[in-house]
Amino acid sequence: MTRTSDQLNNKVIIITGAGSGMGAAMAHDFSERGAKVAVFDLDEKKGNDVVASLPKGNGLYLKVDVTKKDQIEKAVEVVEEKLGKLTTLVNSAGLSKMIPFLDSSEELWDATINVNLKAVFLCSQVAINSMLKNGGGEILNMSSLSGKKASSWQTIYCASKFGVQGLTQSIAKEFADKNIRVNSICPGIVQTEMWDKLKYEYAQKRNLDPDEVMDYFKGNIPMHRLVDMDDVINAAVFLISENSSYLTGQSINLVGGEWMD
Repeated sequence: MTRTSDQLNNKVIIITGAGSGMGAAMAHDFSERGAKVAVFDLDEKKGNDVVASLPKGNGLYLKVDVTKKDQIEKAVEVVEEKLGKLTTLVNSAGLSKMIPFLDSSEELWDATINVNLKAVFLCSQVAINSMLKNGGGEILNMSSLSGKKASSWQTIYCASKFGVQGLTQSIAKEFADKNIRVNSICPGIVQTEMWDKLKYEYAQKRNLDPDEVMDYFKGNIPMHRLVDMDDVINAAVFLISENSSYLTGQSINLVGGEWMD
């Protein structure tokens, strides 16, 4: 789909984990709306493929470990040198695994918390340092329904996403008077590469056939459908554009009525 809207003209947007999934979809959409997009991802092939598909001059790929502050700082310098002053950060990199609590390892805890929470903390710190010099900006954190609603077999993931919610609100409050807005999106099930793998783990949990998992989810959602990628993109564009200029510290639940707060 080609976007003709100029809502995001003059924005310079970093998207972490944009080599695939929601991050890649947002990179494509934002660039078509006039933004310049920096793709941060460890997978060089996927990251370069995403940038190659963007309008010429609107994209930049950088191999960045978003759990390492020195790499983030160097990458942001490159972004500002090549694309312009940073206006927007989207923290989209994520890691998820379903496993019973007593089988959850310390290694899985460290990996999940590092990618899902520490990286949000570090990237936001570095971005805000630039935004303060640039006159403001927006941070959008891709959280999850699991950041609002606990579930079994996802203890570590839930802990990380509940943390993202607290981080979002705290940073939003601290920098609200500096023209920096911080919000989050909490989607339910989006059928991405991540869920192509997770459905096998969820099938084990519910004693289902993996091919039955998505229909099982739909049956528990009042709207009886999963989150569409356009649902995510529309919410994201709203939160990083002037249409939400008075919103900060908020989260949008993209769950089709499954959870309300």
